[in-house]
Amino acid sequence: MPGHPSDLDLILALDDRWNAAYHHRDPGRLTTVLADDWLGFYHDGTTVTKQELLTGMQTNPTTPLIFERHAARVHGDTAITRGTLYAAGTRVQSFLRVYARQDGHWQAVSVQVIP
Repeated sequence: MPGHPSDLDLILALDDRWNAAYHHRDPGRLTTVLADDWLGFYHDGTTVTKQELLTGMQTNPTTPLIFERHAARVHGDTAITRGTLYAAGTRVQSFLRVYARQDGHWQAVSVQVIP
């Protein structure tokens, strides 16, 4: 249907909203992107909940951020994006974000972060 965004378009828009929220250190922009049961996993085995992530964003340094997306794929009601974060031009981490379609709309359900 012309003018109707594809699932990939919707995922890319969500991913861009996530990046913008981090760039602006604005948890309010991220809260609707993340599912209530969202969970993040870090390379050292640490996990972080949605609320912990949103609270932590407020204390992030104001260093300029750049997000580079390497891949985005949709597999039925699940989608992934993969990218790298740079702060002040220095690579900080890479990540794999997982999205799921629940009740007819897409939200992020998890992220795996690696150094």
